[in-house]
Amino acid sequence: MGRLVLNVGQNANDGTGDTLRDAMIKVNDNFTEVYASAGFDLTSISVTGNEIRATRTNDDLVFSPAGGGAVVFPALTIDGNNIVGTRSNEDINLLPAGTGNVVFGAIQIAGTTLSSTDSSTININEGLIVDGTLSVSGATTFSGTISAGSGTTIGNLTLADGSITDSSGAISFGNENLTTTGTMTAASGSTFGNITLADGSITDSSGAISFGNENLSTTGTMTAGSGSTIGNLTLADGSITDSGGSISFGDENLSTTGTMTVGTLTMAGGSITDSSGAISFGNENLTTTGTLQVDGTATLGAVTVSSLNITGTLAIDNLNFQDNEITSDSNADIRLTPGGTGSVIIDNLTIDDNINITDNEIKTTVSNSDLVISPSGTGSVSIAKADINSGAIDGTAIGATTPAAGTFTTLTVTSALTLEGVTIDDNTVKTNSSNANLELSGNGTGGVTISGFTFPTSDGSSGQFLKTDGAGTLSFATAGATLNHSDLADATITVATSTTSVMNTFAVATYRSAKYFVSMSDTTNSRFEMAEFNVVHDGSDAYITSFGGTTDHTGPLTTFTADVSGGNVRVLVTNTSSDSLVFKFQRIVVDV
Repeated sequence: MGRLVLNVGQNANDGTGDTLRDAMIKVNDNFTEVYASAGFDLTSISVTGNEIRATRTNDDLVFSPAGGGAVVFPALTIDGNNIVGTRSNEDINLLPAGTGNVVFGAIQIAGTTLSSTDSSTININEGLIVDGTLSVSGATTFSGTISAGSGTTIGNLTLADGSITDSSGAISFGNENLTTTGTMTAASGSTFGNITLADGSITDSSGAISFGNENLSTTGTMTAGSGSTIGNLTLADGSITDSGGSISFGDENLSTTGTMTVGTLTMAGGSITDSSGAISFGNENLTTTGTLQVDGTATLGAVTVSSLNITGTLAIDNLNFQDNEITSDSNADIRLTPGGTGSVIIDNLTIDDNINITDNEIKTTVSNSDLVISPSGTGSVSIAKADINSGAIDGTAIGATTPAAGTFTTLTVTSALTLEGVTIDDNTVKTNSSNANLELSGNGTGGVTISGFTFPTSDGSSGQFLKTDGAGTLSFATAGATLNHSDLADATITVATSTTSVMNTFAVATYRSAKYFVSMSDTTNSRFEMAEFNVVHDGSDAYITSFGGTTDHTGPLTTFTADVSGGNVRVLVTNTSSDSLVFKFQRIVVDV
């Protein structure tokens, strides 16, 4: 069946179009043919403009061809897990939008950069061929074999035809010659400059080194294994022995029948002499520029000492030094006087077994002992800058000829602060005297401000109450009416849903009934309504009656209901639409 087209006539209501029944028959026939089409089901798919999407939550959008068919797009075919270009010699481009990247699993392609999104290593498990220049900025580790073609350049190195050359000249290996500034290992018979290694022999054409037939001579450092023999010397197990008996060194003892020279020192016949003159010890005389240790009593003339170690008491004029004590002779003062602009520096000082000075701290060491700083006569204690219990008193004069008030920018007290009859502890301010009032008053015309509210400076009349001007200033005002068994209140709430919502509540145990005057505004659609209703409860159920409703629309904007929940009577509203509806109401509640 072909598509049936509705005849709408030439003009409105001209009688030339299809009747309503004929038009509906055509509509039904069209839908019958659509639904009769095999496999055609739009119940879970939405087609809007150029967009096709699944309408059920979490449903996939599946393109499933029949048999061996494929999903075909212009220039692309998706066949199984293959994406195939269909236009000859055209590329397949994956182009992200804006600053986005192309991501495959954990592999990310950003422009010409390949990276991993999880910061893990990118593995290339097959052979890699780079036809262009390979640039590596980080450390490179090769666990396998590196093969390079002839003429390959690595840094300054060029490998070609069995030759390795270095453009800087540090390494040159060609025509079987090798020079290097590092360590070199060569087979027997190899020649290195003037040195030839062959059959356990090392010979030098210049004569500086000759090692052959078990003889070795060198002008440098020689290292030999345990049991080696050098001339008459045998080195074995930490011992050095001389077949001629001139030297014997074993078990940490060294003996010699000749003169022993150590550097510039010569030890012979109980005498120690130094060719440089720095030390001369012979016939009980000793001079040294180093450290001298004397055990016992010593008499020294003019002495210059860089390090002195004395056992017992050292007496210098009327000062005595013993162990950790410095004492003076009878009634003599001990003075520490630096030279010029120097200072006397003592890391830790205790005075009279009670006062201790350590670093920048002065304290008493005896339990409960006061620290008293007392000037002499008319003198004063002068402190340039003071910090008392972390309360800064810097650059402020407190007291003069007569005591004066101090000015404090910040005063911090770690525990309770008592000021005459008032104690401030944490966030509590209280009076100390029994039955004493806590009074807060401003100076002159000033008032008292608490949390942004300024209180009146004088009392009002009996029965008046405090009111605010909306700017934080409180004043006394007279109530228009006094209510003993009811309360009057107003409020506003906005509901933007057609789901039943709570407009207002009142406590079941406190109030029995309530009367509401409600004004409603739907500014989106310029709809306005006024309602009046009463609510009463019996402790378990609530009952509501609406009356006197007025609206500028054909139907009500909302429906009012009531229930009891959680110890409260709830006034509920169910809007006829989800448009934003503003409720402004006045409520009178009457006691139980």
